[in-house]
Amino acid sequence: MTPEEQLIQRYFDAFNRHDIEGVVACFHEQAVLVGPNGRRLAGIAEVRRSYETEFALFPDAHCELRVCTGNSGRGVAESYFTGTRSERTRIEAIGAEIVEIVDGKIKEIRDYHQPAPAKAAEESTAAARS
Repeated sequence: MTPEEQLIQRYFDAFNRHDIEGVVACFHEQAVLVGPNGRRLAGIAEVRRSYETEFALFPDAHCELRVCTGNSGRGVAESYFTGTRSERTRIEAIGAEIVEIVDGKIKEIRDYHQPAPAKAAEESTAAARS
């Protein structure tokens, strides 16, 4: 595994444990998050706040890392997100994250997740396991 792939794996592992300190430790001080809607959050304080909010809104949030590759300060991860909001609303999304890495830390994540209907998600999961 390349250092970039190891960092992405550490980030996903910390996310799935809801380990806010572990997640934040993966990020550069001047990190930028770009959401699927184009919204930009800049700085480590905003990164922390974003993940704290996500974990609070989705107490069972989980990202299944399906594909991960990286080299020369760049990485790509495809994942399948699941989480329940308000005990009633199940959210499922599939997509990629493009990652820029500086000094061994995530400098920017551009998130391209889109909602996945349950049937499409099941088919994608079955195909990934084949």
